[in-house]
Amino acid sequence: MARRGENIYKRKDGRWEARIIFDYTPEGKACYRYLYGKTYQEARNKKNRMLAELQNSSMTRTFQRNYLKITLDQVMEEWLESHRDSLKESTYTTYVSLYERHLKPDLGNCRMTALTTEKIDAYLKEKLKSGRLDHRGGLSPKTVADIRSVLLMGLKFARSKKYPCADSGEIFYPSMHSQEIQVLSKLEQQKLEEAVFAANNSISAGILLALYSGLRIGEICALQWKDIRFEEKNLQISKTIIRIRNLDSDSKQKTKVIIDRPKTDTSIRTIPLPEFLIEYLEDFWKEDDTYLLTGTKYFMEPRIYLRKYKEILTEAGLGDYTFHCLRHTFATRCVENGFDVKALSEILGHANVSTTLQRYVHPSMDSKREQIERLASASICRQNKPSND
Repeated sequence: MARRGENIYKRKDGRWEARIIFDYTPEGKACYRYLYGKTYQEARNKKNRMLAELQNSSMTRTFQRNYLKITLDQVMEEWLESHRDSLKESTYTTYVSLYERHLKPDLGNCRMTALTTEKIDAYLKEKLKSGRLDHRGGLSPKTVADIRSVLLMGLKFARSKKYPCADSGEIFYPSMHSQEIQVLSKLEQQKLEEAVFAANNSISAGILLALYSGLRIGEICALQWKDIRFEEKNLQISKTIIRIRNLDSDSKQKTKVIIDRPKTDTSIRTIPLPEFLIEYLEDFWKEDDTYLLTGTKYFMEPRIYLRKYKEILTEAGLGDYTFHCLRHTFATRCVENGFDVKALSEILGHANVSTTLQRYVHPSMDSKREQIERLASASICRQNKPSND
């Protein structure tokens, strides 16, 4: 049971909260630290341990005050530097870009002790409304969620280093509105395949690979002939090509193209190929260490390949479909043909089946109509419908 003067209270959410004076500002105002526990005893134990640490600490009051002045910028600089070697280059670059372009200008000078849940929530909501760097409205929920993720990783790092931080509860998470994803109709797919076979080159072969194995554009650009196993009739995905921001301050190039590991560990995978595609690829085979799209030891970057893909779309008389649409189309055709969803998930390189179902399975209107007619044909009302005779 809490005792008077202990500064331990039971919160409305059921947790127990203990409060201690951590330090004093130069003006003499007390700086509090809040500790939480599921029970009174847990909160009390945490408080006693913290008091013991403060009493046994050799820190001077001046150092304690400097400690309390640690800003988000100091924390993020230390966190990013400590993770530089353990992260993929593309991942590290993304984190740096999100921090420098968004978090640093707005919150970089904010003390960690002042970075409260309310402050973070207000910041993220403002980004949704007017966060674009070109001042043309708000950022997408996905981008705001990514910013949130980077910030939370920084906060977690700060706490692991025992830096004084404002106690934060559940941080605002932007609602992800499901967007309509492009899928080629069967007729459109037929037109595209006719244009591909008419072109009859390694560039068009990449499009067939996307339509019949669900590869991403970066994975196709990174494919070498040694990755295609003609005898086993499969291909191995172990790398991808992406364009990232160039962090080299001495370089005049703002971006650079790199060969990197795939998106996730599950993206490293072996994919079976249909017989017709194996035969088609055999006509373009080059040396094992050359790239499929170029036939040389130099790869084609996604931006250039995308332009060539658009040219084939034009030849097919189709609209402005993204290359990723081919991946969606592959997954949709698989489901329409009764493909095992678990197997499909592994071919696409997803960590779990739910991602496959939610993101890539889009029943066509023809498929929906077929299901409705199948239900109607089995209905009792239809079977008992009186004859007009």
